[in-house]
Amino acid sequence: MKKSDKILSCKNEIKDYIGGCSDYMFKKYIVLGMPARYEDGRWLAFADNIDKFFMVYTNVSMKKTLDQIPEETS
Repeated sequence: MKKSDKILSCKNEIKDYIGGCSDYMFKKYIVLGMPARYEDGRWLAFADNIDKFFMVYTNVSMKKTLDQIPEETS
């Protein structure tokens, strides 16, 4: 049985799908509502849901809200 290309079944697949990001940015996206789920020791996500999240996340009208997020100091 072939796995759907739209199902991302680990953290690295999700990070690669969104163009690569640090673990810090991955966590930040999760806190901001990126639709991914941690279950049985691994991350799962559906590509279309990630796309919809980033359509909203990158909307210019959200800039003020996102600018209020403090940067990590370590």
